[in-house]
Amino acid sequence: MAKDVRKPEFWNKFMQRPEVQAAMRSKLKYESYAEQAQRTKLDKLERKQRRYEIMDELMKCATNVKHLISPMFRYKITQQYLWKVLCEARKEGMLFCDKVREPQVYHRLMAIKAEITAGPYGVAGWQAEEEVEEDLMDKMVVEADCIPGGIDGEAPDRKQVLDKREIQGVLDFGQQIKSEGNEAFANENWEGALTRYCQGDELLKNFRAEPHLEKENKELKTMHRACLNNKANAALQMDQWQNALRAADAALKIKRDDEKALFRKAIALEGLGRTDEALELLDEVEQIAEDMDEEFREAIMADVKERRQQIQDIEKRAAMDYSKLFKALGNKEVFSAGRFLADGTSPPRALTGAEERKLKAMKDKQEYLEAKAKHDAEQLRKEGGKPALTTPKEPVMPTPNRPAAIAYRRFERSRTITRPQAEQLLDQLLEAYSDEAFQKKVHSDAKAVMYETQPFLRRLKKTAFVVQQPLLAKWGFDETEEGLQEMMICLNDHTIRDTKLRQKADETTKMLYGGEDGMWGIDAL
Repeated sequence: MAKDVRKPEFWNKFMQRPEVQAAMRSKLKYESYAEQAQRTKLDKLERKQRRYEIMDELMKCATNVKHLISPMFRYKITQQYLWKVLCEARKEGMLFCDKVREPQVYHRLMAIKAEITAGPYGVAGWQAEEEVEEDLMDKMVVEADCIPGGIDGEAPDRKQVLDKREIQGVLDFGQQIKSEGNEAFANENWEGALTRYCQGDELLKNFRAEPHLEKENKELKTMHRACLNNKANAALQMDQWQNALRAADAALKIKRDDEKALFRKAIALEGLGRTDEALELLDEVEQIAEDMDEEFREAIMADVKERRQQIQDIEKRAAMDYSKLFKALGNKEVFSAGRFLADGTSPPRALTGAEERKLKAMKDKQEYLEAKAKHDAEQLRKEGGKPALTTPKEPVMPTPNRPAAIAYRRFERSRTITRPQAEQLLDQLLEAYSDEAFQKKVHSDAKAVMYETQPFLRRLKKTAFVVQQPLLAKWGFDETEEGLQEMMICLNDHTIRDTKLRQKADETTKMLYGGEDGMWGIDAL
């Protein structure tokens, strides 16, 4: 056949070829603009679906493969070739990560990268077009530039992914470090052993194998957990309780029911003085040991029993030492008389000069009113009128800031409360008065008496006692009016000295009278 396309003989021979004759017999199909647009849309969706499938497979590959593909994944030529490799891998029954590591595939990817890097003189036409979703590129960049744990620790589970050959090198080196640490520990070189175990921890925590390498991943986790347990043990030998606690916690993150990590964490907590937590962990170790073989169970039970006895002995010695200490301090009169009340609580603080003057003025005023009432009653009796009551008039509704007359203060108290207890009691009163049902009842009482002062107070006294009675019983006061007066006086002992408590008492009284839209301010009339 002539090879000169300018001669007629070439075209005569060409037209006699079977494929050419078949092409000539086929009918031409012309596409409309709408059909072309629809086909383009479908092709675009298909390419998008392929990209996501390729990305899923790439996430299972080693970090060095991701690092190679990341800069050029956005180009169509890369996507087309990776899809071809994925199809071949599925057809041959291979894993995509293994197929990519084949020499011819890996070298072709490097060649594509070189062509893209060459700029205008490299890939041209549609192959140089970029078509990729931003979320895919972000994911690819993060995985390719793998920083274990993240830049600022934002991804603690991120590790560098290695293939089978690379992960085997890590395992071999980790085993070497572990062996050297065990040798140093056997020679009681605690510092050298701790150093080697720390090196093993820093190495093993940054890597993991590809997902399909289940055996290697399991072996890596087992070795890492052993290094952490040995690190905790070496730290315990040097009394580095915090370091041992962190190592044990890290081992428990890998395996929650690791009896060695739990036992060594208990010892670290004991060293830190957190004996209650240590005893709880020992109980957990015993529960785990119940499911083990008899030989291991007996050894673990013996260790736990010995450690628990040591903790209990320490607590007994500490209690005896504290008893001797306080007895010595008492003999030297460190705790002066009157420092504590009979119930073990501290008495209220001493009044300031201004508070004492204010309290004296209140007492003088009350005594004057009592004397005046007595004088008026005597004058009325002499004139033949009806005798007046000599009992001082009490507030109809006692409150923490206005508890009762001075006469009530002269009675013997059944109990006292401390400043924190007073604050807690005020919070409970405020909660009780703020209840929606109580507020509705108060507003209903005010409306029923046409907002008259004295009738409202008589009703409020009964309504409030329903919610006050449980608090009287809870705090040890008599469930009577006298007990209520005593509780308010105990609160007043602190509100008169403490501005913060006085403001909280005013808020409590405000809710007692129904809040802003109730009868608040009636006691000032």
